[in-house]
Amino acid sequence: MSAKTISCRAAVLWKEGTPLTLENITVDPPQTGEVRIRMVAAGLCASDGHFIWGLDTDIQLELEGNPIVFGHEGAGIVESIGPEVTSVEVGDHVILMWLPQCNRCEWCSHPNTNLCLSSSFESTLYHGNNKQTRMKINGKPLLSFTGTSTFSEYSVVKETQIAKITSKADLKSVCIIGCAVGTGYASAVNLAKVHSGSKCAVWGLGAIGLSAVLGCKQAGAKQIIGVDINDNKESIAREFGCTHFVNPSTLGKSIEEYFKEIGGLDYAFDCIGNQQVLDSAYNSLNLWGSLVVIGLGARGNKVVASVAELLNGRKVMGAYYGNQKPRKNIENLVDKYISGDLPIDGLITHRIRLDDISEGFDKLKSGKTIRTIIEF
Repeated sequence: MSAKTISCRAAVLWKEGTPLTLENITVDPPQTGEVRIRMVAAGLCASDGHFIWGLDTDIQLELEGNPIVFGHEGAGIVESIGPEVTSVEVGDHVILMWLPQCNRCEWCSHPNTNLCLSSSFESTLYHGNNKQTRMKINGKPLLSFTGTSTFSEYSVVKETQIAKITSKADLKSVCIIGCAVGTGYASAVNLAKVHSGSKCAVWGLGAIGLSAVLGCKQAGAKQIIGVDINDNKESIAREFGCTHFVNPSTLGKSIEEYFKEIGGLDYAFDCIGNQQVLDSAYNSLNLWGSLVVIGLGARGNKVVASVAELLNGRKVMGAYYGNQKPRKNIENLVDKYISGDLPIDGLITHRIRLDDISEGFDKLKSGKTIRTIIEF
């Protein structure tokens, strides 16, 4: 029996900088190369929040006046598949991938990038070049953020944007591997390649920052300093592997001075995207240290590095999702979670229903949560 259109609920953004509203929508059957997912859990990430809060970033979405369903971190169960889908079947457990991986293009086969030619942030607003959408509200098109739209009870995604995982993994926990954990952990282990005995500092101890801390710890870093203006983050920072905690606002000296007194950093991770943090993190490095840019920042943020500093060995690096191929990263981290080597449950501090999503984003903006999960 062929799949039929489904009616469900979703959190809809009508205009950037305005609150989400809960709406009844329809989700069409998946077409060729597509999969329809019944969502089980979705995480609230600041990258969604930037658009909900109306902040200006380097990622520009051409919404053209159309409403959109956000959400790019989530997990669910395959409800139906379209023609030519071969990697999953109905009933399979999957984590959605906001960064696609087609395994056919030149970029997917290149060892130095995890980007894919099949889509971008802008192109994944639609399904195909003809600007079709699978979600509608009152018969009108609903756009899909990064092609995933996890803030809906059902979502249609391309086969290139799902990773099949074992049914042994709790979807309500491993869903955060799709963004926060995968990004932070891979940024430390894969992108920076933190070495044993190193000195690291992580600015911003949210879910991504703490996942970077966990990666530094498992890579054998000797000192891991958590940097945050919220003193309440110290206990969880130490739980995830920080050897020290610093609040720049109460330090009594500049953070750069603090790190210079201990010889500078081998690795500095910016998990905030704040220009002041970028400057401080870079200036806290030793001569050969590496700045790892992770946080999505305001439009125009930049890192100023002199040629002389680069010749001394300093490095500035950044990549989406820790520059790890997304499907491989998800599969590996789920395996580590099941084996007990990836203790990420403590990152989830709040579990809510879809009805409470606006309150969840308020808590995220005020720093009162590490990761909030919607359970459908």
